[in-house]
Amino acid sequence: MNKNTDLEKRFGSKLCYIRKQRKFSQMKLAEITGLNFNYIGQIERAEANVTIKTIKLLADALDVEVKELFDFSF
Repeated sequence: MNKNTDLEKRFGSKLCYIRKQRKFSQMKLAEITGLNFNYIGQIERAEANVTIKTIKLLADALDVEVKELFDFSF
């Protein structure tokens, strides 16, 4: 397994964890961000590579700092 895949999996898991803490469905997060809910699912399953803009958009929607999405010690 390469490091990028591991990073994407960890990021997706953290995104899912925070989303569920906020009691947001993928659909709700999609509505807030303007992203497609299928794309959010792909991010959470490490099937999509996200841009910096998308990461910032997700962090803002979840009311967290960007760095919190990369804190994998949860």
